[in-house]
Amino acid sequence: MAFTMYLLAIDTATNCGGVALSRNSEVVATWVCRTPFAYAERIIDWIDRVLSEHSLSVKQVDCFAAATGPGTFTGIRIGVATVKALAQALDKPVIGIPTLEALAYRFRWAGTPVSPLIDARRQQVFAALYRFEGLRSLQQSPPSVLPPAQWLDRLPPGEILFVGDGAEFYRSTIESLRPDARIFPSDNSLVEDLCRLAYFRYTRGQAAPSDELRALYVRPSDAELGK
Repeated sequence: MAFTMYLLAIDTATNCGGVALSRNSEVVATWVCRTPFAYAERIIDWIDRVLSEHSLSVKQVDCFAAATGPGTFTGIRIGVATVKALAQALDKPVIGIPTLEALAYRFRWAGTPVSPLIDARRQQVFAALYRFEGLRSLQQSPPSVLPPAQWLDRLPPGEILFVGDGAEFYRSTIESLRPDARIFPSDNSLVEDLCRLAYFRYTRGQAAPSDELRALYVRPSDAELGK
């Protein structure tokens, strides 16, 4: 009898957070929320909602995945802490995936390198560069937080696909500095592809104990910056 594997993925690092559940390689339930201030008080309700759609209890989840950042400082903490707490309580493994990688993975079909850009405020973007070989993502430039023009200046020549709300917000800057750029209008919704990417890594033995899950903040919190 074939083994059925359930994976639950959580993203509260972006402004399009949510929860997704996969059964083996198929995402079977998703809940997306575009009100970040609700993350802390509603995340458990969203988990219950996607599990109840398939008459599952949280004990039946085999692995938990979290978007580890970059993103909002508070949002990252909520998601990582929730996944850690569930995995520790149930003695289940975890997979942490950077938000930018999961966002880029959504556009792995592009045939060119993908640069996900998330608006970081303060006239900056969270940015990285990836290329894909089938389902495998290869990081070409690690997550950074920079003014858009500085990020664009770091990139290699050639066609690149820019995605995420930062790409739309700074469209004019990208078009003026990178005439060969492709810009795909998109939000920061990534939880379904977070789930798919985490399952891909789970099947390759890349899950880890819960105490190894780490947040990826990239820059200090607003409170620390304000000191």
